[in-house]
Amino acid sequence: MKKIDLHIHTPVSSCYEDHVVPEARLRTSPEDIVVAAVNCGLDAIAITDHNSVEGIEPIIKAAMINGLFVFPGIELSTRGGHTLAIFDEGTPIEKMRCLLDTLGFEGEQRGQGFAETSFWIDEVFQRIVEFGGLAVAAHVDRKPKGFIASDENPRDKMRIHSSDYLSALEVTIERDKALWNLGLMPHYPKRYACIQGSDAHGVGEVGRRFIYVDVPSLSLDGLRLAFREYGRRIFFPSSVEASTERE
Repeated sequence: MKKIDLHIHTPVSSCYEDHVVPEARLRTSPEDIVVAAVNCGLDAIAITDHNSVEGIEPIIKAAMINGLFVFPGIELSTRGGHTLAIFDEGTPIEKMRCLLDTLGFEGEQRGQGFAETSFWIDEVFQRIVEFGGLAVAAHVDRKPKGFIASDENPRDKMRIHSSDYLSALEVTIERDKALWNLGLMPHYPKRYACIQGSDAHGVGEVGRRFIYVDVPSLSLDGLRLAFREYGRRIFFPSSVEASTERE
């Protein structure tokens, strides 16, 4: 199985620790992030800066030395909440910039998590898929930017949850994973794959939450397969540890 963290930021995000704690005089480099991922035993990461793609290529270059697989991605701020857009290895960065253009993110908004597109989050799911990516709703159960935990109208949240373009939910309350998987969460009957990610905004947070995936290869098609067959292909660390203990 592959150990992956699909939600990692770089200093391109304005809320990264380098900027939030200026007195620490941090100068986090792409190599620092890659080394942190490798030291955590991660096989793959996704770089998902807020409304920006400028941190991706330096990480990919640094990762080549260590054999770390990097999914290019973005965390998009939308009407209704945040969503991760995950793309395949080799996706042109310019294509991802075009997605940001389509959603109306202008230069000074890129890297700023508080800058939101006027599009609803489920409309953004569709745009992500049309551009060749996978849409994963970010930290759905966490205020203020997870769409389930948001203050949006319940009817809007149910509509968002039922989107044909949404592939998986990123959850922070691990005990609810089975409810989302089985469609047993009240008012939300559609079944979904669940992941957890670190949402790392500093080197020390890389890999603090991750998943194991059982796929033939690390690729976007591999993730699609895992999201479709999540019951036997996606595992949270606690379930793997429990299985190991039983053995």
